[in-house]
Formats: sequence, C-alpha cells, structure tokens
Amino acid sequence: MIRVFRFLFLFSFLLACNPSTKLQDKDIRDLEDLDLLLQKVRLQYNMPAMAAAVISKNEIKAIGVTGLRRIYSKDKVKLEDRFHLGSTTKAITAHWAASLVESEFITWETKILDVFPYWKDDALKTYHNITLSDLLCHKGRIQPFTSAVDLASLPNFPGNAMEKRRLFAKWLLQQNPAKVGNQAGYVYSNAGYSIASAMLEKVSETTWEEAILSEVLLPLGIDAVIGWPTDSDPNQPYGHHSSNPLDSNLRAVTARNMFQMKDIIAPSGDLSMSIGDYAKFVQAHLQGLQGEDNVLKANTYDYVHYGRENYAMGWTRLFRNGVHTSTHNGSAGTFYSHTSILKEKDLAIIIFVNASNIYAAKAVYTLKKRLLEIYAEE
Repeated sequence: MIRVFRFLFLFSFLLACNPSTKLQDKDIRDLEDLDLLLQKVRLQYNMPAMAAAVISKNEIKAIGVTGLRRIYSKDKVKLEDRFHLGSTTKAITAHWAASLVESEFITWETKILDVFPYWKDDALKTYHNITLSDLLCHKGRIQPFTSAVDLASLPNFPGNAMEKRRLFAKWLLQQNPAKVGNQAGYVYSNAGYSIASAMLEKVSETTWEEAILSEVLLPLGIDAVIGWPTDSDPNQPYGHHSSNPLDSNLRAVTARNMFQMKDIIAPSGDLSMSIGDYAKFVQAHLQGLQGEDNVLKANTYDYVHYGRENYAMGWTRLFRNGVHTSTHNGSAGTFYSHTSILKEKDLAIIIFVNASNIYAAKAVYTLKKRLLEIYAEE
C-alpha cells in the first residue's frame, strides 16, 4: 500500500528546531559508554538497531552499533552494516556539485536554461532564472515530491536513469511553482535535486550514480551502494515500518514490498552506507568548516554551508548561542538518519536507526541530547 510520510518529516523538522526532548529515563544520564547508551535508548523506544558516531576534525571520538538487522530475529547488526540515508543523501549530491564548481564544469550561478537552452520555450517563466545554487538551497519553487503518492502520480519517463531524470526535469519546469509557506523563502523539494543532478550530469557527462560512488565517495575511502541495504545483500539490515507513524509496532520490510525509490528522485535520498563510512564524509565537512582543505577547498565548504541565506546546500542551517550547526534528517519510510555538525565545537554527531516512525525520531533526539551533554561541553 502506498503511504505518505509527511507527518514523520514534519515531526522530525520540529524536533530539529527544538532539540530539547526530555529524557524519559534518568539512568541514561549516568551512562558514558556509547555502546551502553545506544542499547539503553534502543530498548527504551523499541528500535531494532541503532548506530552512532561522535566526530571531531581529527578523530572519531566514539562509534558504536547495537541491535538486530531484523526485528524478532537473532541476527545482530554489525559495525560495517549499511543503513539507508534517505534525505541525508542531499548533502552528498551537493558535495558533487561543489566538486564540479571547483573543477569549473559549472558555477553556482549557472541557470537551468544555461545548461538546457532548448527547454526555454516550454519552461514557465518562473523558472527561467533559477540557478544551481537555488535548487540546492530549495529556492527554486520546484514542487516537493516528498511522498510516495506524489511519485505514483508521475508520468512514465522512458530510458536509463540519467535519461529519466532529464525528462523529469524538463517536465517539472512546465508545472506550476510550489507556494512558499514560510518566511525563510524556501520550499523543501526532492525534485529540485533531480533538476540539479540533471544539470550536473549534462555538464560532466557522468551519471549521478557513477559520480557519487566513484568521484565523491571513493576518494574519501567510502564504500556505499545506491538503493536499500538489502537490494545488494539480503544479509544487510532491513528497514522497519509502522502502519501508523504513531504506532510502536514495527514490521520488517524491503524495498520490494514497501517503498521503492525511483531513479528520478534518487539524488535526493537513495544511498546506503555504514556509520563508519558516513563518518568519513561528515569529518571531511567538519575539517573544511575548521578551515582545512581536503577533497574540497575550505572556502568551498564554507560556501556550501553558509553561502546562501536560511538554508545551506544539503543541510539545514541553525545558529544558536554562538554555535553554527549544520543538520539534516533523512527517511524514506523505513530507516531514519540524523546528522549535526557544530562548527565552533569541532564536533559532529551521526545517528542511524533501521526503523522510521515517531519513536525512531524520539530515540534519535534522546540520544543526540545526551551525546551533546557529554561531548559539547568538553
């Protein structure tokens, strides 16, 4: 059955803006060992498995995983197991864009119609001046396509993955713009990342899939897969889903019997990797924000995170108590991921769960709060 996950996304967003979720078990405050803390929170919220990492620019301060690959089984999750990132993938797609900007294949201010000039007659005028930077910051007023229902309503675009994305991008520019419903002036859009990726694919002559795995992640020593963990290996963690987001009863699901990400929307949320591998990506960004060059230049990282108002490229940007925080949640309905990078604290926190409901969100923010209490005050 096709389901809509807007409720969970909204709940996650509200928690991100107000991460003061109260700990329900005072004993958690006395736990300093990450494995024990993970186990405590996992059991508190009835999650199958959880993984977490605490990172500085120079070291992985703590990393751990606990639980089961599949609920009610005896198959324990391992540190090298992959979790689905969901919309956390957007930061990786934006990283690819940054690398192409550095290599002068494209600029942040390149317009969609600069790359696809033959679309001008069909595209609504609203979109004529939309740039790569606008799309990555959700400033393009592109329709969101954040639910399975939205995706199911689309035409059938023929061809390979890159050809489908290009046809989807052209089609999107013929649709009415989304209404901006917030003062920040952005509309969160998965489809905007499809258009951005179509632009990047055109100028680089490389598919998103090939570029992400070979040109973005491989130089960082990261082993990842496109799609769900069980797509490539049935022994990887299953995702878990509740029939109602408020229901605590979970069932194990795979992409084949739940929610298959479509090729056209993959750049916004269809990567899987281990907590250790994702930590390498986040650490590279933390180093860049600390002024260090690595696979990208420090000033490029600075622009990705702070170059535009209100929303960064692949990240939500917050500023509280003198601390710049780049954060994002990800979920396509059966996994849940969270990342926070605290620039002035030289600290990043990553949390993965192989489930997605309101209790998964609560588990993530309970754990995050405790980890901040332990590590942010060092």
